[in-house]
Amino acid sequence: MTPERWTAFVGVLLVVLCTPGPDFAVVLRHALAAPRRGVRAAAGIVTGLAGHTAAAALGLSAVLATHPEVLTAIRLAGAAYLGWLGVHALRAAWARGATTAQVGERSPHPYLDGVASDLLNPKALLFFLGLIPQFVVPGPTVTTQLLLLAGTTVAASALWWAVVIAVASRGRAALGRSRVRRAVDAVTGAALLTVAVGVVRG
Repeated sequence: MTPERWTAFVGVLLVVLCTPGPDFAVVLRHALAAPRRGVRAAAGIVTGLAGHTAAAALGLSAVLATHPEVLTAIRLAGAAYLGWLGVHALRAAWARGATTAQVGERSPHPYLDGVASDLLNPKALLFFLGLIPQFVVPGPTVTTQLLLLAGTTVAASALWWAVVIAVASRGRAALGRSRVRRAVDAVTGAALLTVAVGVVRG
């Protein structure tokens, strides 16, 4: 793999990672509750991401892609989980007088939230199936190239979430105020429900 091809992959990857989505909403919500919860949620997402990239590298994604019923099941499970997270966020937004710590305590386990949010996203699975092979040069080093791209993906994701958590932690005092926090919960809850509906519709 040439440096130019790897650089192009990193550029595309950064655009994808920095685009807000369900994972972003999960990490931000937990990070506002407590930085350590944000770290755990991000660790869960990175774990799920590692699973996706490993599946793509090993060709398992191609097998899943040829069985629509499996992808349909994953899509519906993912939509259900995102919808549940959205409802939970809206309930937290409607809870009058709740403090940031109390909201965090009522939240699901952050690590499992992160893992489920990423692994149950069929679009992520198909994205890596279509993206990673585009930057691989056929030859005896294919496995090495795939591992390099998978490792780059995981490392870039970890750095991105570290930035998100650091920024959320700095603004936590302002964003953690009761009214602002309820607004954040309401927005993230609505966003997660919207994504869930979009996933069901395919």
